[in-house]
Amino acid sequence: MSELPAQTPLQDAGGTAATPEGGSAGEPQKGNKEARYRVERNEARAERDALAQRVERMQTRELERVAGVAISNPADLLALTGKSLAEFLDESGELDAELVAEAAAELLNSRPGLRRHASAFDPTQGTGGSGRPKREPSWGALLGD
Repeated sequence: MSELPAQTPLQDAGGTAATPEGGSAGEPQKGNKEARYRVERNEARAERDALAQRVERMQTRELERVAGVAISNPADLLALTGKSLAEFLDESGELDAELVAEAAAELLNSRPGLRRHASAFDPTQGTGGSGRPKREPSWGALLGD
């Protein structure tokens, strides 16, 4: 039996090597290069979008931290004022704490029940057992009464 060379998937019937896109091996793989650039572009866009969402979440947490000084539920600032996060950012994209404080004060003027409650204080706790009377030094204790 004569052995015939098996055709590989990358060889056409004429025996010339071909790329998966159909071009010959001698040509530059322009389609592959463009496809690779498209994939890289799409990956970069996805990464950019994910990072933008991450920054927005961090800015929202910072806004809630600043608003939490005055408001019991800081998420109410965005929900009840109808303002967006972008309205509290300055030109460089940083959170403007003064704008947040002003908006929180305006919200508390219209809805004072949202004010942060003062912590309860119990003066009897943490005094270290002050129920015992203190012994004051006396001459009788010194002489061994």
